[in-house]
Amino acid sequence: MMLHAEMINLARADERRARMRETLAEAGVDAAFHPAFDLDEHNHEDMLHHCQPDGPWGIFHDSNMAITISHAQVWERFLSTDADFCLVMEDDVFLSPDLGAWLDDLSWWPQDADIVKLERWRAQQLRILLQDKGIMHRRRHIKRLLSRHVGAAGYILTRQAATVLLAQRPFALTIDNLLFNFNASPAARRMTVYQIDPALVVQGNEPAQRQPNTAHRPRPTGMALLRQKLKRGYYEIAYPPSTLIKAATGRARLQQVAYLAEVTDEQSTHICPEQIARRSA
Repeated sequence: MMLHAEMINLARADERRARMRETLAEAGVDAAFHPAFDLDEHNHEDMLHHCQPDGPWGIFHDSNMAITISHAQVWERFLSTDADFCLVMEDDVFLSPDLGAWLDDLSWWPQDADIVKLERWRAQQLRILLQDKGIMHRRRHIKRLLSRHVGAAGYILTRQAATVLLAQRPFALTIDNLLFNFNASPAARRMTVYQIDPALVVQGNEPAQRQPNTAHRPRPTGMALLRQKLKRGYYEIAYPPSTLIKAATGRARLQQVAYLAEVTDEQSTHICPEQIARRSA
């Protein structure tokens, strides 16, 4: 099984690229860098060729459009190759030293998986719904993801998944909602997604003097804000009956996903993010 690997990075972001080359080398991962879609080089009209200005989750901001388009460009390059799988990463991540070993042998890949999410989102209180039954590989769990999980900084997808996602253009959702919001994203509903826990990827590896994101992010007001809140509120609870039954019968549980660089036998049960934070302090 062949793997195509890319890291999303702006051509002008030299410091980030240098930092990520070191991070990739330490993790034993070989990934290509192609210039990402740069918000500074394109106007709003350019982005509307790829994205809709509003969607199920509300207003689609230009900065979110740019990163979503960048991911789509990776999928297109992947489909132009003969590779079976594509690893997509963003350029602000910490990677487990174990990641290279996971990628060298993909025999662990669940037979029905379209996407496997490697990342843990940094919100300390976030809990996601994971199917209780899963498999174990290199002391980490691989379980089916059944609820929205923010973040798209590290995941692997199949050719079929890339094809389904690209067919969603013009995109109406930010990249993480497009991939991992099963209630709002028609594409996500068509796919089977798995989560690795403890995760192999987490965001936060940024230059100390990083440039602030100055992209304009207008906040809706009045009726537009009310409509956005109603949309999001609906999609937060609009789970299919099969998911609700699994949760009610104990076949799926809300869990906090941790990030852990290395996992021992004793730690291979679920580890909460707060434990990781205390160890890293």
